[in-house]
Amino acid sequence: MGTFEVFDHTADVGLRVRGESLEDLLATAARATFDQMLEDWPAEVAVEEDVSAVPSEAIGPDLAEAFVDWLQELLYRFETARLVPLQYAFTAAGPAGIKARVGFGRFESGRHRTRLEVKAVTYHELDVHREPDGKWTARFILDV
Repeated sequence: MGTFEVFDHTADVGLRVRGESLEDLLATAARATFDQMLEDWPAEVAVEEDVSAVPSEAIGPDLAEAFVDWLQELLYRFETARLVPLQYAFTAAGPAGIKARVGFGRFESGRHRTRLEVKAVTYHELDVHREPDGKWTARFILDV
């Protein structure tokens, strides 16, 4: 799994993420996002679901758009079903979209604690790219 660090941003949370591959970057970005939200995590996968994030036809293939859509879809599943992503098996990752089989743990409010409420992943200062060394990096802001 890749690495991440938090950077200061006025009233929001900024994250810099690095991964060995694009898939590693996507998994690490999810972990970094949920690390800001949760004090502790479910230990076991309770359910597996297919998750996809595909940029709209109006936008066309766009890696940054797919990246934001990916994280937004995971946030949606947390908000609606209290699911926390724990494992990822990617079948597609690129500007045309992201698809993965995700193993989710169930967040239980009586057992697990939260840190911050993340409202959204923003496009402000968003950057997703491959470095000259072949590793991937992303910089993004969470609206809290």
